Amino acid sequence: MVGNRGFRDADLAFVNGRVITVNERDEIAEAVAVVGNRIARVGSNESITELVGNSTRVVDLASRALTPGFVENHMHIPNAAANRKWVDCSPEAVSSVDEIVAAVAKHVAKTPPGTWVLGWGFDHHRLKERRYPTRHDLDPVSPNHPVALRHRESMSWTANTAALRRMGIQDETPDPPGGPMLRDSHGAPLGPMWDNCRAVFIFPAIPKPTLEELVEGYEWVCQYLNGLGITSADEAAIRGAKELQAWQLLRERGKLTARIYLNIYPVYGTSWDKNTTAYSIFRSGLSTGFGDDWLRLGPAVIGIDGGVQGQTAALYEPYSNDPAGIYRGSFRVTPEMAEEFCLEAHRAGFQIAAIPHGDHAISVTLDAIEKAMRAHPRPDARHRLEHAYLWSAESIDRAARLKIIYNGQPPILEVLGEACTVEAWGEKRARFAFPYRALLARGVVCSGGSDMPIVTSDPMLGIDCLVNRRLDPRPGGRVLNPDERLSVLEAIRVYTYNGAYAHFEERSKGSIEEGKLADLALLSRDILAVPTEEIRNITVDMTVVDGNVAHEVA
Repeated sequence: MVGNRGFRDADLAFVNGRVITVNERDEIAEAVAVVGNRIARVGSNESITELVGNSTRVVDLASRALTPGFVENHMHIPNAAANRKWVDCSPEAVSSVDEIVAAVAKHVAKTPPGTWVLGWGFDHHRLKERRYPTRHDLDPVSPNHPVALRHRESMSWTANTAALRRMGIQDETPDPPGGPMLRDSHGAPLGPMWDNCRAVFIFPAIPKPTLEELVEGYEWVCQYLNGLGITSADEAAIRGAKELQAWQLLRERGKLTARIYLNIYPVYGTSWDKNTTAYSIFRSGLSTGFGDDWLRLGPAVIGIDGGVQGQTAALYEPYSNDPAGIYRGSFRVTPEMAEEFCLEAHRAGFQIAAIPHGDHAISVTLDAIEKAMRAHPRPDARHRLEHAYLWSAESIDRAARLKIIYNGQPPILEVLGEACTVEAWGEKRARFAFPYRALLARGVVCSGGSDMPIVTSDPMLGIDCLVNRRLDPRPGGRVLNPDERLSVLEAIRVYTYNGAYAHFEERSKGSIEEGKLADLALLSRDILAVPTEEIRNITVDMTVVDGNVAHEVA
């Protein structure tokens, strides 16, 4: 309401706490007033008094911390939603191949014959046997059901014989380019497969969700994100029309409670994916930025090489744990295809979101982006490297010169652990893994996310990983290159303002400043006061999106 003071009362006010503004000076305030969907005032308790009226809801922070709403920079929302109904093979649920087989058997028992049984989250590094399940493990409990299980990293899968046949894979079927399959001594596929096998064999074969299933799943994901203080997120791989329709329906039904930056994937496997909606959008004349504060067209995406957990990321030097001393990983696309994509995307006005993992792939990606930028100079392109786990000193300098954004996922550091970093790359190279400090020192904007569903989207876990850099969070766990650790304030900026910057939206969100969107997260504790090893235990008491309370702990 508008009182006789001549201005509208605040709808919501926060007082008596630590307001971490993440403004240019990293100022800490005491109180915030929200009017409508905007932040009206930031300062002391006294400074907002005149905005507090009879209709204002006043929240006593009680020494807790208030931060900007967090930005999740890379997640796979359809996968996260689907996991609720798939077989849980995550390290939290199983610890051996036998336990995976038992979990599959339970789902088979309640699934009609001939129907797919899908699972998610197994991590061979954390299984007792330290190997992938094969068709020989799965076949005895699923002779009449096709079974496909997605690795935690999502770059690889494994399948039983029935699933291999549904995919069109026979004993003599060759590996597709950029898609190796594990084979027995006779050359027959055993089930585990990597990288481009997904595009060629898996995704065309497994059932796809209906439109209503997507809408329901997206609603669940939005609620999940809000519970973690997340108010904006990147959907990392939009391909089909149904995915876009689901977002629009969710919005029309008033259930969209997170701002979504839609990353389109017009290339899949080794070439353009011309039969997809993503490719049609890419060629439509639209480009990054089209949309509004709730649904906005983001970057065009291309995958460059294999993954880290499966040890297919492209490296300059052989993997340190390769017995033969020759294996260097693999590329999903040729350097020529990477160059063509970057040239087309940059020329069309798109932000580029390239996905390299290894040091060789990062270098190839930077080559492609630099050639595109030279051919068609364009101010403030803000091209991004997603994942990009293993760098070199040269690539760090090049990224700074090209004003690349590092869209990394800090919690993956713990997922990889020593096995996929120090053991796989050796001590010398591993020093350049997740080099947030080195990149920030050179002026590279670094944002944070999770690659959900590989790991929870919880920003507290990500901030913990940036501050502590533990490969194993248990007491005595190894710290990887402690010189790369960030301060808590720096880590909060990675997950707020820098995420907004990666969306070209730092003027409207990402910090607590007057006139910006009222996207806020009220933490259960003062994150600047707790011991750093306890950051991951902080929860979110309230999340405000667009001035409305989207999550609140009773």
